[in-house]
Amino acid sequence: MSYDVHITRAERWTESGSNPISLEEAKAYFADQEDFEYSSGLSVQGPFGTLAIDGDFFNWLAGEDEQIPFKHKDGRITVAGADDFVIEKMIEIAAGLGAKVQGDEGEVY
Repeated sequence: MSYDVHITRAERWTESGSNPISLEEAKAYFADQEDFEYSSGLSVQGPFGTLAIDGDFFNWLAGEDEQIPFKHKDGRITVAGADDFVIEKMIEIAAGLGAKVQGDEGEVY
């Protein structure tokens, strides 16, 4: 299980539904970001085959062969296993959405 980092407007990320970032709002924001593309699902190649994950994803094209999925769910945007490089991008996005970046344990970046 990985550690998640969230873009949220709520006091605690677990309460994101109380002050949500709507999917429509997220789509409008990311439509202006040249290094992101939207997908209504994600395919992940693993050692035993391909795993299909349903959901709304904004995929950051962070490098030549690097794609980081930002998942919109329950009024927040979440990245699993985000490192410092990804968290910096999340802070930039949060500022554009009038939100903050918060880890699973409640720490704010």
